[in-house]
Amino acid sequence: MDIAALNSTKTLRKHVLKWMCICFGFLSLVFAGFNLSVNNLHLVGGLEVGFSLLCLYIFKHSQKHYPKRWHAIIMCLAISLIVLCGTYLAPLKNGLFLWTFILPILYYLLIGRRYGLILSSALLVLQLMVLSQKLPHSSFSAFNIGLNLLFVYISIWAISHVFEGNRADFSKRLKNLALLDPLTGAGNRLSMNHYFEVELRDKSQLYLFLLDLDYFKQINDQYGHEVGDKVLVELATLLRVTFAKGYVFRVGGEEFSLMSNFDSPQAALAVAEKLRLAIQNKHIIANGETIKLTASIGVVQYQQQSLSELIDLADKQLYKAKETGRNEVCTDILVHG
Repeated sequence: MDIAALNSTKTLRKHVLKWMCICFGFLSLVFAGFNLSVNNLHLVGGLEVGFSLLCLYIFKHSQKHYPKRWHAIIMCLAISLIVLCGTYLAPLKNGLFLWTFILPILYYLLIGRRYGLILSSALLVLQLMVLSQKLPHSSFSAFNIGLNLLFVYISIWAISHVFEGNRADFSKRLKNLALLDPLTGAGNRLSMNHYFEVELRDKSQLYLFLLDLDYFKQINDQYGHEVGDKVLVELATLLRVTFAKGYVFRVGGEEFSLMSNFDSPQAALAVAEKLRLAIQNKHIIANGETIKLTASIGVVQYQQQSLSELIDLADKQLYKAKETGRNEVCTDILVHG
């Protein structure tokens, strides 16, 4: 599976922002020409020219990178300012206020539910203040038009809010299905790749632990796979609690990989020993019997390797721990006293 596909929200917003820059940048230049030469709305025309330049900058940036959060926020604020100024300065017959209705959709697509709610609320209040100055106060038809515009805006806003909320929740659920082991709730191999390649920025003090439960096959054979699954679930919980500042991944049947940054090799090995002892002291009751656990652990430090190379090195240390009697922590790290 492509790791980049997990960033569906970022990809969606990148494409929306990119095409917004193309469409709105071109339209702004067209409207700027009319407003500067025909309508004599120099302030609005100047804002539209500036907005077109902003669109060009963000478009060029999004060609090579994911847009920054402030790019989307600035884009939304700039469009809102142009629409508000246009509504205030231009006659209502020009119809500039109609652009108000598209803005909640753009807010929610570009900056999410929370900021979409804030900007949509602010825009509604400000636009009502502007339109209240433009519409005749004593005219029933003006009141009727204003009421219909209000209801249309609120309807579009509500649909945008519900849609973005459901989309975000669905995206999160899909990501969890892709990245989490369904039995233990620990990360899976894809999650480990994603963390190492995408999320982990500073690897200078990174350590990887490869942990394998000793004699797990005997537990399955003696007590059954249901008890074996219970052991794995409780082990994963124990690892997450004991290894609180790191990340836990299930990479095989009874094999787990743990990653975290440590200030020194001594600190990493101390935590590995703490994990070993915690597992040794863990007793699981199944079918009226007490199951005692032990684990072998291999520890390696990141030294500019790829993830697969790092896992291979940890696997060699894990194999050494198995060969020396199990329930051991082995490492190739040189620890200076």
